[in-house]
Amino acid sequence: MEGWIVLSGMALALSMDAFSMSLAVAMKKTKYINKATTAFIVGFFHMMMPCLGLYGGRWIATSFEKLALITGGCLLLIVGLQMMWSGAKHSEESDVAIVPRGIGVLFFSLLVSLDSFSIGITLGILNTSLVKVLLLFGMFSAGLTWIGLTVGGRLQHTFGQFGEIFGGMILLIFGLKLIL
Repeated sequence: MEGWIVLSGMALALSMDAFSMSLAVAMKKTKYINKATTAFIVGFFHMMMPCLGLYGGRWIATSFEKLALITGGCLLLIVGLQMMWSGAKHSEESDVAIVPRGIGVLFFSLLVSLDSFSIGITLGILNTSLVKVLLLFGMFSAGLTWIGLTVGGRLQHTFGQFGEIFGGMILLIFGLKLIL
């Protein structure tokens, strides 16, 4: 049961950037965005990126064991700090460069799921269940993307920034736990 809780926390943290970007896109009052399609594609990318990372991480784990655990923890720390930095540096005037319409949906999805690849490496090092990762990462990211696009126009801009900072703090904590 603990594995599901830890992975759910990680999935929530990694989905915060998708949530934040979705909020920002929706707050810019851009033209119609298909929320269901965007959420589905973001969820798919959040499943595929850690899947690729998992296989790389399993190879690293069998080759380097103890060093692999420390490396995995460091990756979580780096991604967490990067998310917190990114959330803190956004300003009220910042523009969202990629709008999830047409081919932009693929770029948007790739952008918000890149950090899932490095987390996948960490989870591969820990020999985590692929099915759990795919289910939780896909569901959380799709759900939070849809929520962000739905409520984004009604919320203040700074809420999205705090969401990304919160997600970064969660990953930071998991990274420290792994290293220690």
